[in-house]
Amino acid sequence: MLSFFTENLTADFIHYSAYECGFAPCTDCRACRKSEGCALNDMDAFFADFETADGIIIASPVYNMSFPSPLKAIIDRMQRYYSARFFLDKRPPVAKRRPVAMLLSAGSPDENGDFSAMQLRKIFTVTNCELLCRVTLNNTDNIDSIHAVQEELLREAGKFAASVNLITNPSQYF
Repeated sequence: MLSFFTENLTADFIHYSAYECGFAPCTDCRACRKSEGCALNDMDAFFADFETADGIIIASPVYNMSFPSPLKAIIDRMQRYYSARFFLDKRPPVAKRRPVAMLLSAGSPDENGDFSAMQLRKIFTVTNCELLCRVTLNNTDNIDSIHAVQEELLREAGKFAASVNLITNPSQYF
C-alpha cells in the first residue's frame, strides 16, 4: 500500500520503521512536564524530522483493532508534545501544520480504521497535524482485496500531494 501510494509523489522521503528503530516506550517519568523534550534521547532524530516534515504518512497493519506495539510506543512518546502544551504552555508545541495520510491493512473484513484514527486524533491536536487521507485495506486474507483499494489509494495520494504542493515543491515525508 505504501509503495503504491507514494510511487507517483515527487518527494524526498524519510522512512522510519517502528520495528527496525526499536524505540523505547514511554515510562511516564514526567521529565517532559518539567522541560521541553524527552528524558530518553533515542528518538531525537525522529522528533526533529517529525517537526520539520511537510507531511506525514503512517502505514501500518491493524492488530486487535489497534497499531502494533512498536508503533504504539512511538505514539506514546508523543506525550512530550502534550506536556509542552499543557504543562509548559507552548502553543503550539509544533509550529508547522502538516497533513497526515494513514494507510492501514487488516485481516478482518470489517476493519475500517475508525479506532486507529480515534487514537491519533488526540495527539494530532497537539502536534499540529490533520488526518487528511485514510485508506484501509481490509480482508487481506483474500489476496484479491488489494485491487479493491488501488483506485482509492491513487485518489487519496493526489489529495495528499495537492495539500502540500508536492507536484511543484518536493518535500520531506516520513
